[in-house]
Amino acid sequence: MKQRLKNIMAALILLIVSAPLAFASTPPTVTLDEAIEAAEENSISLESARISLSMALRNADAVMTTFMPDISATASVTTGGAFPGTNPVALGFTGIGTDLTEPAFLGLSVNASLNAQFSFTGNMINDGETRRLEKESARLSYENTWNTLSDAITAAYWKIAAQDAAIESARISYEDAKAQYANASDMYDSGLIDELSLLQLELSLKNAELQVRNLEDAREIMISAFSDMTGIDGDFSVAPFPGLTLLSLPSPEDLFAQYGENAISVKMARSSLSIAENSVDTAKLSTYVPVLTASVGYSYSGSGYQKYKDSPFNPYSNSAHQLTGTVALTLPISSMLPGSSASMAIKDAEDSVRIYSLSLQSAKDTLLETIRESVITINQYQSNISMLEDALGTAEKSYELAKESYDAGLMTADDLASARNAALSAEINLLNAELGHLQSCYTLASTLGIGINDLYTEYAAGGENI
Repeated sequence: MKQRLKNIMAALILLIVSAPLAFASTPPTVTLDEAIEAAEENSISLESARISLSMALRNADAVMTTFMPDISATASVTTGGAFPGTNPVALGFTGIGTDLTEPAFLGLSVNASLNAQFSFTGNMINDGETRRLEKESARLSYENTWNTLSDAITAAYWKIAAQDAAIESARISYEDAKAQYANASDMYDSGLIDELSLLQLELSLKNAELQVRNLEDAREIMISAFSDMTGIDGDFSVAPFPGLTLLSLPSPEDLFAQYGENAISVKMARSSLSIAENSVDTAKLSTYVPVLTASVGYSYSGSGYQKYKDSPFNPYSNSAHQLTGTVALTLPISSMLPGSSASMAIKDAEDSVRIYSLSLQSAKDTLLETIRESVITINQYQSNISMLEDALGTAEKSYELAKESYDAGLMTADDLASARNAALSAEINLLNAELGHLQSCYTLASTLGIGINDLYTEYAAGGENI
């Protein structure tokens, strides 16, 4: 008993001395929300989806450009003259001086036109709906990409938190083994135990140290992968592993009936079906609606001249204004014939609708199966956790009894180490089950299209949060 009190006091003194240093070197804590936000800035796939969504939004806002005419304007100016060495009379001009050292004739002509053309086709009737559906599809694609990224970050984040808890348990076990070895060393020096018992405790201490190192190495790998996903560099810690929230879930069929329409997989499948149905309407309108073409144009041409250097300039000696307009209606008769390319395009579009209808039903079936698997997994974890908690209690009690038996000389050092390892294994097994339960809850919430807090609020077993 005195030796145990001595070990406890030494541990307390070590804790007090090392506390300021540990506090000063504590790395900053990154929250789950901060990790997801950092991953949003670092994800190439999310940035690509964001650009696609921006393009779809811009395209949807420009729907009125479909009905705008094509407008063009042209203008030209031409000038010319008879230069020295040229006989103006030979050019057909009379009454002009014969001084050939100066330009004897200057001319200027101006031509300008303004034209507008508009074509109305059948697919323009559906253009607004087409753009709206493309925008919705891009939005859902972005949402799905974000959900996938968020799920991956969440799973990795809580896996690190669980690893931290496992490392802490392993360190406690190591410190316990270290204290036992120090005590045994004193007893060996006093001749109270044999060398075999001391060696057994030394081996147990080395195994405990190796287990801590293995867990820490595994954490480094997790941190490296997490940094690659989020872009967060340097030393950091995560939040403590959360408490266990037990759920009382309804049947998978009831969950599907309540949340199925809100699931991202179903919304994306329905969006694809709507796009396919709209393609059928667009193909029919393009085939059966006549093409209306209208154009209007205005043109001006005029010219002026100066016969010789000192004569006045005669503007607009020859000018003309012209306004034209045409309207044409084209009937796509060949497109209406059976077997034409337009007719085949309509049939292909209708077949695509049937394919996407089947895809929608498949998405719903897959969703129901995913919900069923999540519910079964969560219930299994909850059942296992209850048994693992009992196993941990038994292992801890066995370890306490083993220490007493060892101190009384009724148990070997090897048996004591086995009891300590069993307690640590039971604690890690429970921790892994709680991690699996937590990740399954996140998976179910994501599948249903709700947040984890909404899932806990709605289905926590009696509001229980352990």
